[in-house]
Amino acid sequence: MKNFLHLLILVMIPNWIQAGENDLYDFLWLDPDKSVYVLQNKIYPKNKSLYLDFGYINGLSNAFQDTTGAQLKVGYYFKEEWAVELSHSSYSHSNNSTYESLKVINGAEPFSRKMKKLTSAFIIWSPFYGKINTFNKIFYFDWSFGLGTGDMQAESNLESVTNPALPSSFKGESYNPLLLKSNIKFHINRRLHLGVEFHNANFQAGSPKTPSKKKWRQMNDLVFSLGVSF
Repeated sequence: MKNFLHLLILVMIPNWIQAGENDLYDFLWLDPDKSVYVLQNKIYPKNKSLYLDFGYINGLSNAFQDTTGAQLKVGYYFKEEWAVELSHSSYSHSNNSTYESLKVINGAEPFSRKMKKLTSAFIIWSPFYGKINTFNKIFYFDWSFGLGTGDMQAESNLESVTNPALPSSFKGESYNPLLLKSNIKFHINRRLHLGVEFHNANFQAGSPKTPSKKKWRQMNDLVFSLGVSF
């Protein structure tokens, strides 16, 4: 019976655990004086490591533009779960079919805000790591979250959209956004990794309905990256 209980405990322990290698689990159905420790040796430790990533950006927020871009970021893990990161992103835009259709039907240019450049600084927290066993191969990954701010350069046609007497034009805008993100990093080996990141920028800006009143707006990106760790 005791051996069966031990086996049952091992089966119920998930592959995802917190980044610390020694984690204490308290099971209510065990005797009060008993605890279960889970030890999972890390194959790819992060403490005191530097990483450099190159990313491809797919913009998700602009309804009238096809947005792509490139990202370069560098980070340093000063602890196993904590890192600081600097990044720079550059964007390009092209009018999509929705933009062209509205312009033909309505005879007017729709409102559009385009992010041009974003330089940011983050504090990174990596509380989870895990592994996936598929196709008879084990893939290791880290799951992290980021909080940061930076300098965002954008442009919009807000002025010309709200004043039909003006010719259509885009004017530059500058913001210091609140930045949030979540990243999953898959390790190819000890040096190389692939990343998938959801990036969220929050800033206060006007809109055609309330051009002089600033409200919180969002721009979201999906970033696919290839990186190297040192």
